Amino acid sequence: MLGILHVLAVAVAGLCALVVPAVLFAIADGMRDLAMSMLLVGSLGVFAALMVLGAISGFERRLGRASGYLALVAVWVVLPVFAAVSFKTLAGLSWMDAWFEAASALTTSGSSLLTRETAPQAILFFRSSMEWYGGFITLVSIIHVLAPGGFGGLPAGDRRMITGHASDMTVYLGEFRGVLGQYVLMTFLVFVGLMLAGVNGPYAGMLAMVAIATGGFLPFDGALEDHAGPMAQLVLAAGLALGTVSVFWRRRMVRSPRNFLTFNPETSVIGLGILLIALLFAARIFSVSGGANLGPILAESLLTAASLVATSGIESRPGVIALWPDIVVLAIVLVGGGIYSTTGGVKVYRVVAMAVHSGRELNRLIYPSSVTNLRFGRHRIDEDSMRAIWTYFALSMLILASASLAFTLSAAEFEGGITMAVAFFANAGPVYEALIPLAYATDPANPAWPQLVAMPASAKLAAIVVMTLGRLEVMVVFAVLNVRYWMTR
Repeated sequence: MLGILHVLAVAVAGLCALVVPAVLFAIADGMRDLAMSMLLVGSLGVFAALMVLGAISGFERRLGRASGYLALVAVWVVLPVFAAVSFKTLAGLSWMDAWFEAASALTTSGSSLLTRETAPQAILFFRSSMEWYGGFITLVSIIHVLAPGGFGGLPAGDRRMITGHASDMTVYLGEFRGVLGQYVLMTFLVFVGLMLAGVNGPYAGMLAMVAIATGGFLPFDGALEDHAGPMAQLVLAAGLALGTVSVFWRRRMVRSPRNFLTFNPETSVIGLGILLIALLFAARIFSVSGGANLGPILAESLLTAASLVATSGIESRPGVIALWPDIVVLAIVLVGGGIYSTTGGVKVYRVVAMAVHSGRELNRLIYPSSVTNLRFGRHRIDEDSMRAIWTYFALSMLILASASLAFTLSAAEFEGGITMAVAFFANAGPVYEALIPLAYATDPANPAWPQLVAMPASAKLAAIVVMTLGRLEVMVVFAVLNVRYWMTR
């Protein structure tokens, strides 16, 4: 239990520390009352976290396997509640809206209920940094808890490059420095690129944080193209692509560049997928625009492709994502990106593993005695991994079906409910808003495809649950809900 409290306290302290740069923005804008309110909220959170850390200092805090899973679920359930207090107090949202905003930010889903044309820049920066923080927690969750447990068939071998071992769960801050260093460095590089591309300084910082976290939050009202030209869109596409692939590819490229593609087929598949989708989008945009300038079209297409694969949902202007059929767009975001990344969805590794495994089983219908080893790059996919992958996939489909039913009964009609379920489960909230048909766009409270601001509280609660399940890789929640195990402890 002390290990769980330790993890929660550190996570809350990190969240509250995000208030500090936001306070500086409030002071720079002359909003001293807001600055004092933000400072008070952040100070109370940090004080509470430090009190917990001080009370348990000197005691053994190492987590076991079961308590590690419980700590992970506790972080993703409790942290949005703490963040909701900030949005309720500072942004004036209702409790349900504040909880939805916090869950969307921390799960990097990107949907927002903030009125961005009137919201102070300090609030917008705090919201963007919260999405960035959620991306970092996602990486830590996968590398240090989910992969060692093999949840959903995640391969644990790559962890050796950061932690030195594959299967042990770790919770000490020293183990997180390698991931944090890379995460901060990539964010800084994207920020510099956006600044050089002519983006306003504060917006460049916020967009850089959102891109590396593969989130979808835009810190301004209106279209992205009004604030970021073609060069800036290319930088954003590169940032989203960096956030889409595994955090381990950079070290491997330095250590063994000759074997990079052999050891990282997932990265190759993701890169080729982004290029192919971009070319198809470019052709579509070129045909509907009547032969506009090809350069801006290519930049816009690359951004859209990287955004969909990264489960972000960012588009340069309204209507670009909707140029493709809804089913194709939803299929892309449901697949997602790399396994050791901040993206949502099923992940490319699992999809390829299921395809290869299905092919082998079909081959056995003709050659029952054939023996074929399944591999994806350097990873050997054994039967235990395949059982975990198929179980994960079945549970994901069950959750999507249940979520679609919940949204259909509470907020939307059948097509809107399915779209909402896939978008929230894949942590790609803006995709739902991008796919709202034009016939319903002028009526926020329409019963078929309602906008987020018009969703009832029951639908927002369902969205919070679905976003959290999607970020937790589904299976760990069912492990924690094993009542029989906890009753026999």
